[in-house]
Amino acid sequence: MRSVSVGRALAYGLALFALNSCSSATQPIIDNSGATHPAGNLSTRINGLSGRPFAVRVSSAGVVYATQQDANSVASFNLADATTGPSVAVGADPGDVVFTRNGAKAFVSAFNGGSIHVIDVASSRQTASIPVSSNAYRLVLSSDESTLFVSSTDGRVYTVSSSGERVTGSVQLGGAIQGLALSPSGASLLACSTNGSIWLLDATTLKILASGVPGGHLQDVAFSKNASEIYVASEDGWVDVLDGSSLQRIGRITLDGMAPFGLAVTPDDVQLYVTSPLSGQLAIIDRGTRTLKQTIRVSDVPRRVAFNSTGSIAVVANEGNWVDLIR
Repeated sequence: MRSVSVGRALAYGLALFALNSCSSATQPIIDNSGATHPAGNLSTRINGLSGRPFAVRVSSAGVVYATQQDANSVASFNLADATTGPSVAVGADPGDVVFTRNGAKAFVSAFNGGSIHVIDVASSRQTASIPVSSNAYRLVLSSDESTLFVSSTDGRVYTVSSSGERVTGSVQLGGAIQGLALSPSGASLLACSTNGSIWLLDATTLKILASGVPGGHLQDVAFSKNASEIYVASEDGWVDVLDGSSLQRIGRITLDGMAPFGLAVTPDDVQLYVTSPLSGQLAIIDRGTRTLKQTIRVSDVPRRVAFNSTGSIAVVANEGNWVDLIR
């Protein structure tokens, strides 16, 4: 059972009681000129999925992949018209997915198999499987797309060559690494753990640049656009705001009745989208004022959230066997 299931158990339990730069690091992952954010309306629900959708990503071409934990596959659909495409079989208990910048290739982690599965998006075909460890969980692709960062629940972050398709290094941190994020410049990498710890790593060497213990059961993590602030979702009922260099807490956004899990910053840097599996809600936070702007009751168990390249649409995976589109 993957540690996210442990994370979910923690949430229900609560109810009860980024320096050195990478090569080409200044290259943006997507072209988000003219970026915006959704108006906050639950517009479309993609039903008929199976296997408890968990992680979700949108390619630059508007293809959506959602991992299906129990079906050992990724479901696909076209964002423009919600037309469903073929599912792609991957390893056991897929936990995360990431696309290359051009959307031609996707990488999917298989938690139980401890491997990374490479998918050719055009043909919907798996082309390779890369063994990593006893488990493989969160995924981040470096700015030059040469390296895939992979977290595990044994407290380690691995580097995998995306072309050579092999493990090239690792660093031992601690706890179950649930959150992983690359700085906008690509120079540094964030990792956080359910034991309440967070680390800022050099993305080239994996050297620890800073560390901190904001506390709580930490899940997802994200940078602001200029990397001056870091946002960390804690299942204990809040989102912490940390200094982007020192990792010291500079603010806390309390979300009453929620257990924050998935977290993403809108491409225009204006809002935070935060899921709460415990309460079946999506929270929309004004990033500048650090206040709750809106909540959307999506029901069941919402997990990860992602945006299309401009940020006009948010996509939320839900273990209730659907994906929601927020416009």
